[in-house]
Amino acid sequence: MITIIVPVYKVENYLSRCVDSILKQTYTDFRLVLVDDGSPDKCGKICDEYAEKDSRIVVIHKENGGLSDARNAGLDWFYKQNDSNYILFADSDDWLHPQHLEILMRPINEKGVKISVCGYERTDDFNSEEYQAYENTDYEITYPENLLVEHFWNYNYAWGKLYHKSVFQDIRYPVGKNFEDTFTTYKVLYKCENIAFTNTPLYYYFRNEAGISRSPWNESELVIFDAMREQLTFYKEKGYIRAYEKEHELFVHHHAYQIVRIKENKKDLKKNKKILKKIRSDLRRYLKMHKDKYTVHTMTYSYEAAYPVFMGLYRLASLIKAKLTRK
Repeated sequence: MITIIVPVYKVENYLSRCVDSILKQTYTDFRLVLVDDGSPDKCGKICDEYAEKDSRIVVIHKENGGLSDARNAGLDWFYKQNDSNYILFADSDDWLHPQHLEILMRPINEKGVKISVCGYERTDDFNSEEYQAYENTDYEITYPENLLVEHFWNYNYAWGKLYHKSVFQDIRYPVGKNFEDTFTTYKVLYKCENIAFTNTPLYYYFRNEAGISRSPWNESELVIFDAMREQLTFYKEKGYIRAYEKEHELFVHHHAYQIVRIKENKKDLKKNKKILKKIRSDLRRYLKMHKDKYTVHTMTYSYEAAYPVFMGLYRLASLIKAKLTRK
């Protein structure tokens, strides 16, 4: 049996879409745990209404503690039941392809892996109900380091993965921190020698304008650097050189991303001036330290954030050179 854990908070407009997509799964041996994280809207009532209609649904009502706390509550409940072997997470404003569970279970049954990972699709389409039916889907048996190096875009997320219960036994999400996935998922992945991966997009990630990822920048986002430093230390100590190099590249890139995010929040730009200066200084230092590898051609986005004036002149010079060459 699969236990699906869905944290629920202030998503009354999206919750039914998520739950309905789970109830429509072609693989039906599952239990759905809806964790009402003290939601102030009608989410708690919606959860209870679903539980009355389907015996596979369990509802946990708790005081608000954040996403990590809600996931942990679901995990704690899961381990107390001891009648399910697999865990899957979904966010309550996202939804699943009808064959999500079926396809992720296939390599687990065929190869005995403990984690099965799928692709996903970002979407703004609220009412998307058109799904391609998959008769045959390819998957590869890979290992955690390779998943980061070659498929890093689906590496840190909690969702889009089916986990055997053994891998989360002693791991929980850090309460009160953003980017809780980045602190946690790699620890789970590296408990396994092999994992299964399919590029098939079985998870629909809704770009919710009211969601955390779309909200204006605030200082709490800087915790991402702590999470990435923890990963870097882990890879270095364990000798995962390719993973270390890839994560460091992402670490540098994320400094640039944070600069862009801060500048987008024009309302608080003056207040965040010192933070912006510090991040830009760190970014420039990293680029200089690795100038042979992080060049203006390979890390253009980062150079744009680190040296905006220089890059403006660089683009102008390149444009002039191109015009002269054509003549």
